[in-house]
Amino acid sequence: MKYLYNFILLSSFLYSCSEDKKDDTETSIPPLAAVYDPVLATKGEELFKKKCYSCHRENEKLIGPAMRGVTQRREPEWIMRMILEPEVMLKEDPIAIKLLEEHGGSPMSNMHLSEYEARAVYEYLRKLAN
Repeated sequence: MKYLYNFILLSSFLYSCSEDKKDDTETSIPPLAAVYDPVLATKGEELFKKKCYSCHRENEKLIGPAMRGVTQRREPEWIMRMILEPEVMLKEDPIAIKLLEEHGGSPMSNMHLSEYEARAVYEYLRKLAN
């Protein structure tokens, strides 16, 4: 009985420490393709309207800059980092600091998006450029 108890205890421990191998599309970030991903862009549009729309519009400056064409003005890595770590970018990145000054000093809030969600927003921004 003692061995069975130890076996169950050890099995439970090993199972809880094992990597989660589930195939969840919201955890795997698709590679950047030559053209935007329309399915991901649709998810990104929903997130943009839910999380970003209070400060950004597609075609007009609001509190923050207009978003149409941003993917032509900035590198993908820059945009992703600005979405994921705006507080760091506003301290360290000269372009982000300049944009902050140009837009009245109102800092971009961290919306705490996952990398997948940020990538979806990025795909929506790519769609706006078309």
